[in-house]
Amino acid sequence: MRGKKVSSLQSDQPAQRAVGITHIERNLARLNLIQSVKQTQQTQWHKTVELDSHGAIRIECTAAAGDVVPHGTDNDVLLGLVTAAVIQDMPDDDKVTLTVVELLRMSGVQPSARAYKGVHETLRRLQRTSYEIRDSWFDQGRVQWRSVTMSIIVRVEVNGIAAIGETTGRWQPHTQVTVQLDRTVMQSVRDGYLRAVDRRLLEQLKQPMARNAFLTLSVLRLQNDENLADTYRVPLMRWAAHLGLHWDRPDKVVRALAPVHESLKRAGLLEGVEFKGRGTAQVITYRFYPSAADALDVPGAGDDPRAVSGSGGSPSQPETQPFDAHAVTLLTAEGVAPGRAVRLARQFTLAQVEVAVRTLAALRATPYRERVTNPAGLLLDILAHPDRYVLPGAAARTSTPAAPPATDTGKQETAVPNTRQPASPEPPPDVERTASAALTLLSRRLDTTTDGRTVRDEAVEAFIAGRLGALDLIRIGKAATVPEARALLERLRTRQKHPP
Repeated sequence: MRGKKVSSLQSDQPAQRAVGITHIERNLARLNLIQSVKQTQQTQWHKTVELDSHGAIRIECTAAAGDVVPHGTDNDVLLGLVTAAVIQDMPDDDKVTLTVVELLRMSGVQPSARAYKGVHETLRRLQRTSYEIRDSWFDQGRVQWRSVTMSIIVRVEVNGIAAIGETTGRWQPHTQVTVQLDRTVMQSVRDGYLRAVDRRLLEQLKQPMARNAFLTLSVLRLQNDENLADTYRVPLMRWAAHLGLHWDRPDKVVRALAPVHESLKRAGLLEGVEFKGRGTAQVITYRFYPSAADALDVPGAGDDPRAVSGSGGSPSQPETQPFDAHAVTLLTAEGVAPGRAVRLARQFTLAQVEVAVRTLAALRATPYRERVTNPAGLLLDILAHPDRYVLPGAAARTSTPAAPPATDTGKQETAVPNTRQPASPEPPPDVERTASAALTLLSRRLDTTTDGRTVRDEAVEAFIAGRLGALDLIRIGKAATVPEARALLERLRTRQKHPP
């Protein structure tokens, strides 16, 4: 069930710590509503370009009086907002709440006084700029193209107190912002019209134009059968207009694109770039590596090239089929690599992933937690063979211990007492304690009152800091009342300070 809004934690630790994935809404990437240039004086623009077989893109953009159109790192902040919406379970009211420093980190922007001012200006531009998109927005829920008029941000609410001596109204790291995104954008996110990008790739691309080009190409290279093409061809001047390079001279466009292409090559995303023709008639051909580290295929800890098979999931799905982004967040929180997490989210439902994560948390709470040496690998096997795993309460009633199942990677884990020693595993992946994982273990009844949210946030903060375990959060979430949850949290804290 969606609709939960997660408030920020009031600490130096982001409430939604980075889980390695940035989520992009595919319309925003294809349409490229934010110009790639670092600076601009433009107050409006329009474009009609045809870049793929889906037809012409027709957009008019108009900034508010006295302002300029969104550009440069504004796109990074938009990515951060979409990612925050996914992590916060795609709220039904279209609002995401987080601190300024959290938003910057999700956007891949280094926090600084200049960045705090910049994100303020970005949110203002995204709220006050209007877009008229004609027959170019794909509505995944209805499987049709349609026209929309919108501002990307509908409303921004700010709740922050300036420190003594600071200028009133100046944004600080812990200034809390609630951003309401346009309903059309959020509905597309809820429909799963997304691509997942390994955040490390974006961090390698230092220029806004390189990041924009990568995100746009990752969508434009999709073919009608939803497979990824190895090449993509586009007229030079048409591509320039789409990126926001409003120049008439092709030589100037080629020079501007040169460092972009070099960045994409260094990051392992492009095999080569070819120019054919002369002057304004030039055509660019992008050649991608067949197994490039693209949005959905980034290897890492817990990634196995073999598909998970078993009774719990559906057959392997095309890599562009929609997936539940919250399931990806849960999987990556346990050390599953981003690319693998997306494939699993297509193969298994969100409910199956949530059950598997809770089963893993329960196993960690047993005396046999030391055998859980490869959480990501074990989680994959729980998904593939849920019938093999018995939760501790049921295991206690079982007279004959179950044999430990073999994982797809050849490792063995056990869900119930067993006298056999598991095979030597690979070194365990680094597993981040994240707010999203903690919130999965806590009951949602703590979200309904101010006191409950305070208990919830303190418990999540303690979990991220390593002062509480998964079983502790489950116990707090099962408390009958908020006062009982508060009392249990305090007892667990005391236990941590004075262990037996």
